[in-house]
Amino acid sequence: MLHFVDLPTIVRNSKQYCKQLGLEPTVVPTFKSIPSEELEKKLTIYEEILSITGFFMNQFLESIKGKGIPLLISISNDDGVILQINGDQEIKDMMNDAGFKVGIHFSDTWAGTNVVNLALKYRSPIELVGDDHYHHFFHNSACYSVPFYYNKPDSLLGTISIMTAIEYKHPFFLAMLITMVDSIERELLLRMQNTRLEVLNQNLIDTTRNAIVATDTNGVILEFNRCAEQITNFRKEEVLGKHISCLNKLNKFIEKVLKEDEKFEDKQLVFHSPENNKEIVCLFDALPIYDYKGKLIGALGQFRDITERFEAEKKINYMAYHDELTGLPNRRLIKKQLLHEIDVIRDPNEKLAIVFLDLDRFKYVNDTFGHTEGDRLLQQVSERLKRCLYSDREMVARMGGDEFVFLLPKKGSRESIQNHAQSIFSSFDQPFLINGLDLYISASFGIAVFPDDGTDIENLMIYADSAMYKAKSNGGNNLQVFNPVMYSNSQKKLLMENALRKSIENNELLLFYQPQINTRTGQLVGVEALVRWKHPQLGLVGPEEFIPLSEETGIIIPIGEWVLREACRQNKQWQEAGYPPIKVSVNLSGKQFSQELVDQVNQILTETGLAPEFLDLEITESMMMDANHSIRILNELHEVGIQISIDDFGTGYSSLSYLKSFSINRLKIDRSFIKDITKNTSDANIVDTIITMAHKLGLIVIAEGVESVEQLEFLISNHCDECQGFLYSEPVTSMQFENKFFRNNNSKSTSNIHG
Repeated sequence: MLHFVDLPTIVRNSKQYCKQLGLEPTVVPTFKSIPSEELEKKLTIYEEILSITGFFMNQFLESIKGKGIPLLISISNDDGVILQINGDQEIKDMMNDAGFKVGIHFSDTWAGTNVVNLALKYRSPIELVGDDHYHHFFHNSACYSVPFYYNKPDSLLGTISIMTAIEYKHPFFLAMLITMVDSIERELLLRMQNTRLEVLNQNLIDTTRNAIVATDTNGVILEFNRCAEQITNFRKEEVLGKHISCLNKLNKFIEKVLKEDEKFEDKQLVFHSPENNKEIVCLFDALPIYDYKGKLIGALGQFRDITERFEAEKKINYMAYHDELTGLPNRRLIKKQLLHEIDVIRDPNEKLAIVFLDLDRFKYVNDTFGHTEGDRLLQQVSERLKRCLYSDREMVARMGGDEFVFLLPKKGSRESIQNHAQSIFSSFDQPFLINGLDLYISASFGIAVFPDDGTDIENLMIYADSAMYKAKSNGGNNLQVFNPVMYSNSQKKLLMENALRKSIENNELLLFYQPQINTRTGQLVGVEALVRWKHPQLGLVGPEEFIPLSEETGIIIPIGEWVLREACRQNKQWQEAGYPPIKVSVNLSGKQFSQELVDQVNQILTETGLAPEFLDLEITESMMMDANHSIRILNELHEVGIQISIDDFGTGYSSLSYLKSFSINRLKIDRSFIKDITKNTSDANIVDTIITMAHKLGLIVIAEGVESVEQLEFLISNHCDECQGFLYSEPVTSMQFENKFFRNNNSKSTSNIHG
């Protein structure tokens, strides 16, 4: 409703008008009052309005109390008659002695250039400082005024104005008045709505899409709209006049609002609909209701149906953790469940088994009957395997292809594990129906036991996998239990840890680099730095071998710092060589993600001279679960100009609500989703959903693990922004990268990789 005007022109025109009237600027203006009877009428008309303006005036004065700012704040009606004055007593006394008091009538015909008349005339916020005023009397003052309305431009009510000494001039006062006017107009609108007919009020409540429940201070329900009836399955006449405790799901929130003055926002509640036997998921808010004097008069609860959004997020999470063909949990989910089951074990005698199985000669079924029948076989196998689960805590998952894994917790002995595995093995004694034929399929089994064979889940899965391949090598259709002869890891791990601790000082670490390409232009836009370990005896050791160990032992912290410093140094060296500037991406470990990280990154950027916009830090979803801790660190890094990416997106923390709260630049889709996007509809749908969601949040999307032209074409068609993978280049040394992507170009401009 407010608009701003060309103030210098208005002031100039006003002063010219004052001269034409013959006003003498050096003479103190005489403040003229209206008759007392007329003033009483105006005060009566404005009584409710002045109660509102008085409240917000007091709030404002209280907010600046003790700051030593002398000011006067006043309210005029739409004719310029002053109806209310408050403020610093000294300035009030001074202005009162000059005749400025309630009942004076401002007019530019005697008051000259002033904020009240200009705000009323132009219906715009006005600021006059010093000699902006016509009369010298005001030259030591800074005055501000803003008009206010009921709820539309033709319902001007008056102005609210501030006068202070010129040395305290500040645009803050005009901004505060605008904010105060907004609050006043909102309160006026609320009062006006409250005085409307009950029918109109009820219609408004009943037509809103939010469910509304209102109570008095004793918790007695006063309002319950139609949407609330539909969600809670209570009729209005059943709850009006009753205590809020009759609505069990809302009671505890409303009680705390009334008794402890608490407020609640976005509390998830689930209601059951008997009509369709479905759940209705809502977000519930509860807050206190005050009258215009600030007195508590009740509580308001409102909840909105988010079932569709909830189901969509639930579907995305399900797709990420389940196999589309069989409906079984996938690798990600069973690993997550395995972590949980190990974490809750308290009995030292309790055992847990991982059972890997792989169908024998499954390729023969595909080659003979076709992939459709092969898929049907996998579905039949899945159904049969599910019948081998004895409790809700047990799980069977499809790992991919024709490979399955069982998680069998709460086992008391190796014998009970062996018996359970044997019953699964025996389930293959019956034939499967394939293409109208009874077909006998066998499987090879491998078993690893926690804690007997180890306590690390990665190792346990490796052990079970090793035992399964031992069964395969024995001709299939048999069951093998892991023993150390199959995979001797403990001694190798100890030796590797000792060597890893000396890797930095022995200069054994080096970085490999893999390009990141803009899918639209084909240009090189970045590079990911990947650490390798050149062991004097073992040769080049990949990160999958030493990174988990470094995480476990804490060695990852000095290694991570070395990687960050070396990546920044190399990127700066490329820039100084005249090559086009690109960002370098560095993976962070959860152990590095602390408050010290910000200081460490800033120090390394200073040492290497690399500008922060050319550094991209990759974090995992799990590192963001402590939201308060993460927001603080990410905001500090983001403010410096460093870019932040979420690595392996879709494999970690399942809630998506943090995306809008954190300072994030890009999402990096995990390679496990990219691998089969041209063959697996589930992975393709997940990738498409992630890209769409990220773009709506203003994030860049990069896909890793791109190995084929078909995968690239899919990603381009679905508007993925950047790609990385063997299709462009395997990770290479800095010199190899420089020769391949910089020096071989005819000019020092970023090459077009697609071309």
